[in-house]
Amino acid sequence: MKRRILVTKRLVIRPLRKSDYKVWWDHYVNAPKPKGKFDMKPVDPKKCSKQIFEKYRKRHSRDAKKDIAYIYCIFEKQTGTLIGVADIFIICRSQYQMGNLGYKILNCHWGKGFGQEIARATIEFGFKHLKLNRLEASIDRGNKRSVKLVKAIGMRPEGIKKRYWFQNGRFDDQITYSANPEDYGYKNVSRGQ
Repeated sequence: MKRRILVTKRLVIRPLRKSDYKVWWDHYVNAPKPKGKFDMKPVDPKKCSKQIFEKYRKRHSRDAKKDIAYIYCIFEKQTGTLIGVADIFIICRSQYQMGNLGYKILNCHWGKGFGQEIARATIEFGFKHLKLNRLEASIDRGNKRSVKLVKAIGMRPEGIKKRYWFQNGRFDDQITYSANPEDYGYKNVSRGQ
């Protein structure tokens, strides 16, 4: 599937380019001090080499071509600053046409409404271009900011999936929210395969 560039009022959401290495490096190495458990920590510069950057770029491209995952970086239009990442991982195609919506924003950009802008653009991409019938957002039970965001954009709570997500060496429970195309005024364009 062809990857697209998503443009909102203040943001450009797109795949990484070769020319993004310096801004990508700065984003990860100079990330601000975490404000909580669910915040991103700065990354060791050794783990942000050009070779690793190219490996990520190639993997993201390959995953999109195989319709496995669509991983995008989020750039502020005015400054070109990389503020976060958004993604849709395909859970299942065939008769389900389901994906999982994810996002992460550096804490210095919180509270500016970027989260809703990113989530809405990514949801539109999932329903209109990837032709998904269902998007889920699986969230750590204590991640109040993410829960507030998915509620604000109109996703429905569905309950807790026990031992659903592997992280930090174990499987954790996740709260699941979902949406369908009609929830956002899109015609149900899904096609079972």
